[in-house]
Amino acid sequence: MSLLLKRMSVRQFKAKPVADEAITAMLQSAMQAPSARNQQPWEFVVIKRREILDQLSETKGGAKPLKTAPLGILLLMREEVGVPYMRPQDMAAATQNILLEATNLGLGSVWIGVYPREETIEKVKAIITIPKHLIPFSIVAIGHPDHATKVEGLRYDENRVRVIE
Repeated sequence: MSLLLKRMSVRQFKAKPVADEAITAMLQSAMQAPSARNQQPWEFVVIKRREILDQLSETKGGAKPLKTAPLGILLLMREEVGVPYMRPQDMAAATQNILLEATNLGLGSVWIGVYPREETIEKVKAIITIPKHLIPFSIVAIGHPDHATKVEGLRYDENRVRVIE
């Protein structure tokens, strides 16, 4: 089965740290994401500190997985780069690459959206000091799943496909 078809959202983690080599591999994968005009609008904050993860877990309902995750990667979007309207797509690709590399490494992960919700952006900024030219885009909660994971069927639906010949 393709790596893409193995990826799933994991929201509960064991209290086991993620190896530094795995963190580097996920960041390398993120930075290989496609980017409009190669603008690479990303910066990253690797969060291992339990109290910060706990605080971030309270920023919105979907952030609860950070409560058990031993690792969070905060993706920050640079405002001053090239093609502004393409930055969110670039950031989404980088986020997806982290999720896929986590799966490749046998780790669990879940995407926690931050941008474009101003309220959530401000809550994250209240917890982590972020330079003004950077906007919190997403957080990926990462760790060793606390239970066996298995994708429960494919989402492919041929009724959502149109072919033009």
